Amino acid sequence: MPISEKAQRAWKAGTAVVTAWTGFYGLFYIDYGPHEHCFSDLQRWYRRKLDEMLGINTQAAKQIARQRSHKNTDDNLKEEGSGSFSISIREGGDSNR
Repeated sequence: MPISEKAQRAWKAGTAVVTAWTGFYGLFYIDYGPHEHCFSDLQRWYRRKLDEMLGINTQAAKQIARQRSHKNTDDNLKEEGSGSFSISIREGGDSNR
């Protein structure tokens, strides 16, 4: 039994939407690793435009990240130098045995 014309149009429309979304996601969102690739420039442009549209200041975000990293490093140094440590012990035995 062949599919009706209305069902064929719906199937084609759905296929077009899924194909377009897959292409968009693959182009702008997939992380292809740390090296440069053919989509690197487009992904940087897209992220920059998205940040502009959302009002995100990338310089301020980088500065905050640096401050947090610096604070975490200072906190870790203080903990290492204090000479105290804690041990976490689970009651009830180890369930992996």
